[in-house]
Amino acid sequence: MLILTDSIIGWIINTANRLKGSVRRIFMAETVELLGSGGASIAEEKLGWNRGTIRKGQYELETQPIEDNFSARGRNKSEEHFPHLLDDIKKIAEPECQTDPSFNSCRLYTRLTAKEVRKRLLEIDYYDEKTLPCSKTINTKLNDLSYHPKKVQKTKPHKKIKETDAIFEQVHAVNGMADINPKEIRISIDAKARMNIGNFSRGGRNRVLTKAEDHDLDVKEKLTPFGFYLPEHDDFFLFFTAGYASSDFIVDRLEEIWPEIQEKYGVDILTHTLTMVWRTVAPELSL
Repeated sequence: MLILTDSIIGWIINTANRLKGSVRRIFMAETVELLGSGGASIAEEKLGWNRGTIRKGQYELETQPIEDNFSARGRNKSEEHFPHLLDDIKKIAEPECQTDPSFNSCRLYTRLTAKEVRKRLLEIDYYDEKTLPCSKTINTKLNDLSYHPKKVQKTKPHKKIKETDAIFEQVHAVNGMADINPKEIRISIDAKARMNIGNFSRGGRNRVLTKAEDHDLDVKEKLTPFGFYLPEHDDFFLFFTAGYASSDFIVDRLEEIWPEIQEKYGVDILTHTLTMVWRTVAPELSL
C-alpha cells in the first residue's frame, strides 16, 4: 500500500504532468491501485485528479489503451485557416479607434461594425465571400483583440476657453460705459421656444370645470415669446409672435417701444442701438 507523503505527492504530480494521453491515464490507474481501498477518492483529494479520467485509465489498464481522436475535437480557429486574418483586422480597425473617454479601462473603441470590417476584408485579394468567416466570427475576433465596437463619443465643447475671460471683460467694459452715460441704455433681448396654444392640461387646479385635451394633438396656434429687458431699470417688454423672432421683427418691436423708453429714461439716440441689434442678430447682413 502506497503512503502519500509530501515528497511522494510532489513526485507523482510532476510525473503525471509529463505524461500524455493513455500513458498518463494508465499511470494514474496504477497509482490508485497502489493506494488501496478508496484510492480514487484519495487521489482526487490529495493529487487533484479527475475521477472520470481515473475510471477511463482503469478501463484501459484492464483492456487496452484507447487512442485519442484529437482531430474530432472541434474546428480549428479562423486564424489557423487564414494566418493573416488578425493582422488584417488590426490594420482595418486601428485607424478607427479611440480610447475609453472616461479613462477607466484600457479598452479601445472602434466605430466600425463587424459587418463593415468583413466588407473591407473582402476587398483584399486573398479573401473571398465563401471562405471568409461570417460577421459574428469577425465580431468575436474584434473582442479578442480588445476592439469593442461602440459609437465614438462626440467631442464635448469646452465650457470655458482662454479667450472667455477677455470676452467677458470687454462685455463688462462696454456695459459699464453704457451705464455711466445717461443718454445710452442697455437692452437684453431673448426669445424662448415656441409654445402650443390649445385646450391642454398641465395637471393644475381650476375652480371652474374646464375640459382639456389629454395630449397636445389639437394645436390651434403656435406662439414665440419674445422680450426686451432693461437691466439698469429692471423694466421688461413682452411680445408674442406667430412666426419666428427674425431680425426684422426685433427691429420693428424695438421701434414700437422706443417712444416709451425715450419718455421714461430720456434716451435720444435710436439709430446706433438699431445698428447694434442688427449686427448682433444678423451678422451676415449689412446696413
